[in-house]
Amino acid sequence: MRKLDPVLYYSVLKYTPSAIRLESINVGIAVHYPSGKFSHFFETKNKRRIRAFDDEYDPDFFKMVMDSLAYDLDYGKKSDVSTLNLNFPDEAKRFKNITKKDFLDSKISYLANEFRFSPIQSMSTNDEELDKDINDLKDIYLYYDKPKKGRITKEKIKSIVSKQLHSYNLSNMRKINYKDDFGGTEVYDFKINNILLGTMTFDYSNINYLSKELKVILYDLNKVKHNSDISNIFLIRNDNLGNKAHKQIYNEFKSQIQVIENKNKSKISIFPPSELKQAFDKEA
Repeated sequence: MRKLDPVLYYSVLKYTPSAIRLESINVGIAVHYPSGKFSHFFETKNKRRIRAFDDEYDPDFFKMVMDSLAYDLDYGKKSDVSTLNLNFPDEAKRFKNITKKDFLDSKISYLANEFRFSPIQSMSTNDEELDKDINDLKDIYLYYDKPKKGRITKEKIKSIVSKQLHSYNLSNMRKINYKDDFGGTEVYDFKINNILLGTMTFDYSNINYLSKELKVILYDLNKVKHNSDISNIFLIRNDNLGNKAHKQIYNEFKSQIQVIENKNKSKISIFPPSELKQAFDKEA
């Protein structure tokens, strides 16, 4: 039998209580590691944030959905997670496809309305790095479950993105040494075909530091010459944008990006890692 590639699949569960406002928050993350016969659903621990987000939040209904997802997805073990082992008589049947790469899709595609999963992403991993990779995903997407002092760094985003890219088996991906005008900071991390890819984070405790960092990024974006060799720039950011001030800064940052796009006739896209595969599919 062919040995399974060590790939981790994941999808983020978003709660969207109003179909009109379309505002959502992350309330869970599903992971699947076929080669280790492991899958698990991690729900958010921060119920207070859900209540603040939705004043009509129904805790009983929410718990029913979370328990249902745990029943459908919790299987196998890793070092710091023991899944429910209730010896259901149909367990062997329910998880007979645990080693199939489309297992996760078969378990989550039925959800709609208030609860929806993001498109499934993949990332390279192995038995030794699995725990760390899952914890990094939880840190990024279940951000409000952890202490405020635990920040999402650019290095953490870059690690996740690098592993996602490697899982795509891209023959033309390469790390690049793309320095700024002064030969110092590396501005972009990868080049795939005609796409430059860089990572960034808005998760700064000091707004002044964030503002300075964004000014540097905008300067570097304005210096890139878009031609036959470079047609698009992907900026991969952290998923949660924190407080109201961070969101306002993010919106202004996007406005400044549009100015650069119009001026240079360029194309710049900014999104979290959970949208990376779909962004590449659009460029194909």
